[in-house]
Amino acid sequence: GWRLALYVTLLLLAILILQGAVTAADPAALRELTVWGAGAACGAALLATWVMMSGVESRPPASLGLVLNARAARDGAAGFVFGFCVVSVVPFAMAAAGWLQLSGGVPDTSTALWSTLYVTVFLALAALFEEVAVRGYPFQVVARARGPAVAIVSTALVFAGLHAANPGVGWTAIGNTLLAGILLGILYWRTLSLWWVTGTHFAWNWTMGVAVGLPVSGLDVGAPVVGVTTGGPRILTGGDYGPEAGLLLTLATLCGIVWAVRTPRLSRDPEVLALGPLIETTTHGWNGRSGLTDRN
Repeated sequence: GWRLALYVTLLLLAILILQGAVTAADPAALRELTVWGAGAACGAALLATWVMMSGVESRPPASLGLVLNARAARDGAAGFVFGFCVVSVVPFAMAAAGWLQLSGGVPDTSTALWSTLYVTVFLALAALFEEVAVRGYPFQVVARARGPAVAIVSTALVFAGLHAANPGVGWTAIGNTLLAGILLGILYWRTLSLWWVTGTHFAWNWTMGVAVGLPVSGLDVGAPVVGVTTGGPRILTGGDYGPEAGLLLTLATLCGIVWAVRTPRLSRDPEVLALGPLIETTTHGWNGRSGLTDRN
């Protein structure tokens, strides 16, 4: 408990300092979501993680799944493909039902391309921040103390809570965000790779907000590759909040969870295991003391 309290304190302090520096340099960051602000949040999460892992746990921060090697790139790419596959089911289903139609052509100006690149970088940094802050050190601390099932559920609850104040949020949106957190937690437990889950998280938001131009957690991130108009039952499509408030995404996420639990394709990087992560790495099977242990 005191470890988590200290980590959160350090994280909030680092965010306050770094975001303050960003705001002093660019006052617009106080009112808008910017790449510099997202970068400052990432820096704060990495700094707090480094202090806890190096100063308290006497372990390298990379043991949380941040090893920089060739597999890191493969993990990030695999996570992106998986996240894209899960989320893209929704716009395809909406289009097949006649609830999603193109409203404009593909942008071809340099300004549009720059805006798309800017939003893409922002979404990547935002995904990295949330994964390091929620499913990095806190996940492993809870998993070591209470087992992976408690770590998966508790971090998913925190993840859902972080989105509870978003514009237009409702119970379906909170439920889908909770399911997304459970999916990401299972992926992290199976891989111990923050690159894998960051890739999935990034693809989740990028597919909705950039590739298709739908709202992301109630926010219009702008710079879509194509413009669309949407309709159909809000309970299925999510309406103005975006797919995360619709039952179509609920079904897609549940399918993703089943795959993440059952697939033999997920494994842990030997280099991460060699660094000595906080969680136990010698148990096998999915029937550990808390109901889940790694099978690899």
